[in-house]
Amino acid sequence: MIAIYLAMRYSLREQMRLIAWALGAAALLSMIFSAFIPGYIHKSPELLDMWSGIYGHKNELGYMMNWSAGVFLHLALSSYRYRWLMWVLCGLSICLIILTRSTTSLAILLTMILLLPFYQSFRKTNYKLQVIMITSALMFLIIFSMLLINNAETIVGTSGKDLTLNGRSDLWELVMPKVLERPWLGYGYSAFWTSNAASKLRATYDWASNAHNGFLELLLELGFLGFLTFAVGFIRFFVMALTRIVSVAKKPEDYWPMQILVLIVIVNFSEARLLTPGWNWLMYVTTSLSLTLSYQRTPIFK
Repeated sequence: MIAIYLAMRYSLREQMRLIAWALGAAALLSMIFSAFIPGYIHKSPELLDMWSGIYGHKNELGYMMNWSAGVFLHLALSSYRYRWLMWVLCGLSICLIILTRSTTSLAILLTMILLLPFYQSFRKTNYKLQVIMITSALMFLIIFSMLLINNAETIVGTSGKDLTLNGRSDLWELVMPKVLERPWLGYGYSAFWTSNAASKLRATYDWASNAHNGFLELLLELGFLGFLTFAVGFIRFFVMALTRIVSVAKKPEDYWPMQILVLIVIVNFSEARLLTPGWNWLMYVTTSLSLTLSYQRTPIFK
């Protein structure tokens, strides 16, 4: 209901400003609390000296600062008024990401920054060049993936991680058979981890309160039918966001919906944040509805 209200009441640009107010305040409070008040930096041996800010955990702070850095980056490149303030808050958000030492958050940040020039060049090309660019990007992605797989141990080791992503991949191997036990409708919304079917998983991995992968969690809860329903909406979101870049984009803020998709996909690779009440899902639904309204109102889409 909140997403419906935001989409109907505010344009995407106005939504970005509301997001900026909220995340700017969160970034400032996280910096002040962690820097000057005891208890806002992790003390446990495995997370020693990693900043958690007002969110209580370094990963949560890192994810929220990704949203913050992204929205301030786009506003700084789009606006002329208070541009200096946008850059300062973007820099503050990036500093907080670095202080969390969250590898996933750094990967999201770099991906968002590197994609901006690609969006701009994509916007300025004709249809044939767009096809060539998409094909080249897919080929590059395949080659990069092959190199990553062949050198995974070296690359992961340099970040202080292991090939199991801190035990996540081992958990995923045990989750997949559970998905196949109830493949069509799943175990029900938020029902698997409190059921007897999850007792062995909880005994083996006492830290596992979810699948630590949004797409696997969706399969567990709602099965393949639920996953396909979500996939249809996701693909529709992607098409509308891409169409906005190709046909409408005039300022970097018009690339924001696509950046939201990128952020959500990367986050849900290691965390279960689909369909769960929270910032990621609210932003996904709100932006999807906003794009739908833009699609209906803009003559170029008709």
